[in-house]
Amino acid sequence: MSKNNSFIPEIAFLVYDPDIQLYRKKHELVVSYWRFLVFSLYSWITGGRFTKTLAVMSLGLALISCADTDGPPKDIIGTAATGAATQGTVFVVDATGVAISKTINADGSFRLDVRHMTAPFMLKSVASNGVDPDLFSYVAAIEGASATVNITPLTNLAMFVANGNADPGVLYDSWASAFGNITATTIKQAQAVVNANLHTQCTAFSLDPFTYDFIGTRFYAGGSGTGIDGMLDALTIDLVAGTVDVIGVGTLLFNYAISTVGYDIGGDSAATSGAYLLKMRLSVDGGSSSSDLTLSINLPASLVATDVDSQVLQDTFRSFYGSVGSVVINSVTVNPDAVTPSTIIAVVDATITTPEAVDKNYVATYTYTLNP
Repeated sequence: MSKNNSFIPEIAFLVYDPDIQLYRKKHELVVSYWRFLVFSLYSWITGGRFTKTLAVMSLGLALISCADTDGPPKDIIGTAATGAATQGTVFVVDATGVAISKTINADGSFRLDVRHMTAPFMLKSVASNGVDPDLFSYVAAIEGASATVNITPLTNLAMFVANGNADPGVLYDSWASAFGNITATTIKQAQAVVNANLHTQCTAFSLDPFTYDFIGTRFYAGGSGTGIDGMLDALTIDLVAGTVDVIGVGTLLFNYAISTVGYDIGGDSAATSGAYLLKMRLSVDGGSSSSDLTLSINLPASLVATDVDSQVLQDTFRSFYGSVGSVVINSVTVNPDAVTPSTIIAVVDATITTPEAVDKNYVATYTYTLNP
């Protein structure tokens, strides 16, 4: 009996992957899969044991062939912003010179699939308004499924510094031959230079200038006015003729040779080993005490509050004021001193409700100074 295979769909289509912007025609492959599957099912229904075994094997091979062979995902995710979210396009170029692009989302976020590309990568954001300058950033490698890489005036400034105080746009255009001049180490050092110059501004927006990684720390350009989002709103950084002007929270002259001793971008702000002198000053409902209270002469470094572990600070506060009434911790900030990195200043803001049901605002400032 002749077999009529006219019902087998002759599927011809183009599969579009928006992340890597490649079209791949799969007409003949898909038609072959359909025929293979139908033949296997037909053989199973009409054949004997041997034929059924072959049919099962054929079906398994067909299903395996249909599986995704693109490999595990490797994504670059991040935020492009100048304060407000960047509206435009993000580009990435790899070590072989292959470049792809994608439209930036309305909130400034983006995601690029680079699984078929070769690290290290340089990124560029191009604003659609035709006015804002192109901004650049960098990532050495993708560890795991994704890596966070932001593109902001700060990342652009770091690329400028890492490139020997030269235009990062030229570096981007020649990345395939020039990427060896830029490493994760040079980028970290450039970030340290930026943070050291903007130490006061970082502190004003509750960012630890000694450790804050403005390239690899995820943030949202939501107009919150706090953290890195607030700092970007307040600053304007221009690279013109090899000079840097920073205008916003004070005006400064950018110092490329500034000391970066004590800076560890991406570190955890752990206290330097040694014994610390701990003093506290208290403010209650806006009225400050006239002098500091010495809490410890030789406090071990393991008990010094850091930006990643402030629990010891909260426990200390509750141990002093828990007997006064119920304690609610509103906020905690921990930052190295702007002048002396070995001095750490921590502030806890709390509300204490007295037994008489009266709310009092307590702000305790703890100063940890490494003993000489």
